Amino acid sequence: MNWMTFLVRIGIFLIIMLAGFLLGPIIRNVIEKMARNAQDKGVYTFLGSLASNSIKVMAFIIALSSIGADTTVLVGAFSALGVGLSLALKNNMANVAGGMQILLTRPFKVGDYISVAGSQQMYEGTCSAIEIMYTSLITYDNTVVIVPNSTLIENVVTNYSNENYRRMVITIPVALHTDTVMACREFAAVAGSVNNVLSEPAVSCILSGYNPDGTAAVLKLYAYATFDNYWPVLYAINDAIQIRRKELGIDQPSSSIMVQEPEQASRKPDSGS
Repeated sequence: MNWMTFLVRIGIFLIIMLAGFLLGPIIRNVIEKMARNAQDKGVYTFLGSLASNSIKVMAFIIALSSIGADTTVLVGAFSALGVGLSLALKNNMANVAGGMQILLTRPFKVGDYISVAGSQQMYEGTCSAIEIMYTSLITYDNTVVIVPNSTLIENVVTNYSNENYRRMVITIPVALHTDTVMACREFAAVAGSVNNVLSEPAVSCILSGYNPDGTAAVLKLYAYATFDNYWPVLYAINDAIQIRRKELGIDQPSSSIMVQEPEQASRKPDSGS
């Protein structure tokens, strides 16, 4: 090989490398721009990063082949390195696999409010980012919780943002002497008049049982209550029930204690004893 041929191959090598390292970020930016109006931005961010890195690696391999390097050895080295890293970082690889599964199956997306039962405690919050290794949640008190993706895959995840309509069950304790037919009728009527409570299916009210102190009326209803307004709707229903309860004079159960007088002696003491 003369010097001219060698310089030409070096030039081709540099051109291919330059093209790969320029094209990778461009493709990533194009994919991320597509995510600006998308609901699930995590998928586009992941795909952009994957595409950019893949193009760079492919450009490096093609550039090496252009100067006559044996790329099969390089591919084998990368494979061996990948196997070694997989064994050394098996927990991290589980998180990577979990992140890919989340992005593919989409049990939740960025912006959803979710909860996950971890091994020791419950995590919940609004999903702010889905990364390769972990998912970020912003809790109700505005703190950030980093949850490994393997935890999200291996445990039960509840998505509170998936449905707009929620079923609510409200228990209202009442005293034993309460007219329960009237109480249930009035409670159901006042709950049904609250904004966002659905008329179909209608609000139902049943008695949950009896105890020595009283009973309880149980309201079951459906309401248009997303995560953003779930608590305001519930509080409005509770306020309306409490106001109506006072108007009707429906008492709370009260504990009662029965005091039994000591049993009198059945006969007078023997005076001769």
